[in-house]
Amino acid sequence: MNIEEIVMVSISEFLDVEVHKDTETLDLAAKIEIVQKRIVDKTKNKQKPFTSKNNFEVCEYEMFFSSNPNDIVKIDGWIPVQTDKIDKKERISEYIEIGLLRKI
Repeated sequence: MNIEEIVMVSISEFLDVEVHKDTETLDLAAKIEIVQKRIVDKTKNKQKPFTSKNNFEVCEYEMFFSSNPNDIVKIDGWIPVQTDKIDKKERISEYIEIGLLRKI
């Protein structure tokens, strides 16, 4: 799955949860948690590893992201990031400790 696929799947999963009769009484945080679990399941079951857009490099890490306060749909989660896109590679272990990165 590339980043665009993750975003599209996340949105479609969120909309599915949003309109589903069994989840209509849940608050937004609970709905987002359901979506996160579904995305994790989808990515674990995917045989192909995360790759960059041009498919040259496999991503070793995921970076935590958080929605902007003004976003209509709030989705916080993890997104694959190429190691060569991390500016300060010597700080990777620090980023992992503070929860900004995690190894895939």
